[in-house]
Amino acid sequence: MTGLHDQLRKLELHDGDVICLPADTLEEHIQQFSKTVRELHPGKRLMFVLGDLQALDEAAMNAAGWYRK
Repeated sequence: MTGLHDQLRKLELHDGDVICLPADTLEEHIQQFSKTVRELHPGKRLMFVLGDLQALDEAAMNAAGWYRK
Protein backbone atom coordinates (compact mmCIF):
# COMPACT_ATOMS: atom_id res chain seq x y z
CA MET A 1 0.00 0.00 0.00
CA THR A 2 1.37 3.40 -0.99
CA GLY A 3 1.13 6.20 1.57
CA LEU A 4 0.55 9.89 0.86
CA HIS A 5 4.17 10.63 1.69
CA ASP A 6 5.26 8.32 -1.13
CA GLN A 7 3.04 10.18 -3.61
CA LEU A 8 4.27 13.72 -2.82
CA ARG A 9 6.47 15.54 -5.29
CA LYS A 10 8.06 18.98 -5.10
CA LEU A 11 6.46 21.52 -7.41
CA GLU A 12 8.74 23.98 -9.20
CA LEU A 13 6.03 26.43 -10.19
CA HIS A 14 6.47 29.21 -12.73
CA ASP A 15 4.18 32.04 -13.75
CA GLY A 16 1.50 30.70 -16.10
CA ASP A 17 1.82 27.05 -15.03
CA VAL A 18 -1.12 24.66 -15.10
CA ILE A 19 -1.62 22.24 -12.23
CA CYS A 20 -3.63 19.15 -13.15
CA LEU A 21 -5.49 17.42 -10.36
CA PRO A 22 -7.33 14.09 -10.54
CA ALA A 23 -10.91 14.44 -11.81
CA ASP A 24 -12.30 12.93 -8.61
CA THR A 25 -10.67 15.51 -6.30
CA LEU A 26 -13.15 16.91 -3.79
CA GLU A 27 -14.09 20.59 -4.18
CA GLU A 28 -13.01 21.42 -0.62
CA HIS A 29 -9.59 19.86 -1.27
CA ILE A 30 -9.20 21.80 -4.51
CA GLN A 31 -10.00 25.07 -2.76
CA GLN A 32 -7.59 24.41 0.11
CA PHE A 33 -4.81 23.26 -2.22
CA SER A 34 -5.31 26.27 -4.49
CA LYS A 35 -5.29 28.66 -1.53
CA THR A 36 -2.14 27.13 -0.07
CA VAL A 37 -0.25 27.11 -3.38
CA ARG A 38 -1.19 30.74 -4.08
CA GLU A 39 -0.01 31.76 -0.59
CA LEU A 40 3.32 30.02 -1.19
CA HIS A 41 3.69 31.53 -4.68
CA PRO A 42 2.16 35.03 -4.53
CA GLY A 43 1.90 36.94 -7.79
CA LYS A 44 2.19 33.87 -10.00
CA ARG A 45 -0.65 33.22 -12.41
CA LEU A 46 -1.58 29.57 -11.93
CA MET A 47 -4.45 27.55 -13.36
CA PHE A 48 -5.89 24.48 -11.67
CA VAL A 49 -7.50 21.90 -13.95
CA LEU A 50 -9.41 18.79 -12.95
CA GLY A 51 -8.88 15.74 -15.09
CA ASP A 52 -7.64 15.77 -18.66
CA LEU A 53 -6.08 19.02 -19.83
CA GLN A 54 -7.57 18.39 -23.28
CA ALA A 55 -11.01 19.03 -21.76
CA LEU A 56 -10.18 22.70 -21.11
CA ASP A 57 -12.36 24.86 -23.35
CA GLU A 58 -11.11 27.68 -25.56
CA ALA A 59 -12.72 30.45 -23.44
CA ALA A 60 -10.84 29.28 -20.34
CA MET A 61 -7.60 29.08 -22.29
CA ASN A 62 -8.08 32.61 -23.65
CA ALA A 63 -8.87 33.94 -20.16
CA ALA A 64 -5.55 32.49 -18.97
CA GLY A 65 -3.69 34.19 -21.80
CA TRP A 66 -3.40 31.12 -24.01
CA TYR A 67 -4.51 31.06 -27.62
CA ARG A 68 -5.31 27.94 -29.56
CA LYS A 69 -3.69 27.72 -32.99
